[in-house]
Amino acid sequence: MKKLLHHIGPYIIFFLGFGSVLAVFIYVFCIRQLPVTYTPAAGKESSALVNNPYCGFYQLNGYLPSEEEDADSAYDWAFQICSNNPHELMLLEINLKNYNDGWLSQNACDQIDRILSACSDTGQQIILRFLYDWDGQAMDTEPESRSIIENHIRQLSSIVNAHTDCVYIMQGAFTGNVGEMNSTHYGSNEDMTALVSLLDECIDKEIFLSVRTPAQLRTILKRKTPLTSTEAYSGSFPARLGLFNDGMLGSVFDLGTYDDTPFEDPSDYTEKGTREEELDYQNRICEYVPNGGEVTLDNEYNDIEPAVADLRTMHVSYLNDAHDLAVLDKWKNSSYTEDPVFSGCNGYDYVEAHLGYRYVLTDSSLDFHSLLSDTATLYFTIENTGFAPAYKQFEVTLTATNTQTGKEETIATTLDNRGISGSDSSIFHQELNIRKWDPGTYEITLSMKDPVTGKIIHFANENETENDSVSVGTLRIK
Repeated sequence: MKKLLHHIGPYIIFFLGFGSVLAVFIYVFCIRQLPVTYTPAAGKESSALVNNPYCGFYQLNGYLPSEEEDADSAYDWAFQICSNNPHELMLLEINLKNYNDGWLSQNACDQIDRILSACSDTGQQIILRFLYDWDGQAMDTEPESRSIIENHIRQLSSIVNAHTDCVYIMQGAFTGNVGEMNSTHYGSNEDMTALVSLLDECIDKEIFLSVRTPAQLRTILKRKTPLTSTEAYSGSFPARLGLFNDGMLGSVFDLGTYDDTPFEDPSDYTEKGTREEELDYQNRICEYVPNGGEVTLDNEYNDIEPAVADLRTMHVSYLNDAHDLAVLDKWKNSSYTEDPVFSGCNGYDYVEAHLGYRYVLTDSSLDFHSLLSDTATLYFTIENTGFAPAYKQFEVTLTATNTQTGKEETIATTLDNRGISGSDSSIFHQELNIRKWDPGTYEITLSMKDPVTGKIIHFANENETENDSVSVGTLRIK
């Protein structure tokens, strides 16, 4: 009856006359009024570890293509290691030294393609690094000309691009000891820029690239100003070039990553800054591009308190689970006491829980003026207690379930989760057309899903529901 009056109300006013105070009173107070109450859910963070795509500790595995192997055996090898990997991420190193004198054979290409197919089939996410050395002897095993490396990049690009569902990041420029872009024939600014620029040209824009140091990144991009929010996620070269640091927290200089003298020339994009300057630079650009690597060499910089502070500043989202064991074991035998949610937690578990993004829905409210509006506005706050943002946009859905009938109202949102910075929170809002809903009590929940992998994004709330959504609040319509 009320819905009917809502539709015919304007005609009632017309026939009774717009000047009639009685008609206006009937329409506004008897027809427009919709009693609604809203109770927010308790937004409390759990200390549980939540496993989500694109972040966390990773396992390292390496493969050496050769003419003695075949594509089927390569697939079997990859399928087994992916199936046994306890983490969302794997760093896959593919050593091309057997083909350092010319083109990759079709057999070698088939092996690499089948390896990535196994990763796709098992839902494994890959940080991919091509190299010519595992033994610190890159000067002996790298190709004799840059053109051979460039041909390998062109050959491999179509294979890599066919697997954007599993290849998340490509590290390095195929050069240096263990692929770390050092001790290489191709470490000049010209060579390094040419190789990484070719990767940008050939590799699908959905895949991030990364280089070893901030100074290398600035040199390649020929700019000293950090990436800005207006450039982020545009698919441009600066918007996809991140960092990896395999000397992380290893010394005041992170083993050559930083310098002992400050920046001097604002126009010199090749110079290194001090630790403080480079941490500030990473704090700004890694709001938009990923950063990770491995910690090394037990020292004061990787004691748990300063380590957490720097990991948070650098927005680190992934770390090697096996290097350096001296540092990782130190974390396991320490307690992190700065976060009351994790009281009594050891340092390793705390770091693992905060690598990348960690979402907590902390608060919500409803704004509805029934006499003036047809829609209500639901506001909700998502806090990211992790070290870094998520660099992929997820699908975010609100669901309102009538507790009496079980009927669901599903509301797709345009929320962009990438804007929720590490150690920060964002307030979002969504219009709800509640005049079309039946009277009753509705439990409102929120869910996130990665459209690439199809995986659910778990919240760290204590009230995460059994169907992998998080409670937002309760809406009652009388």
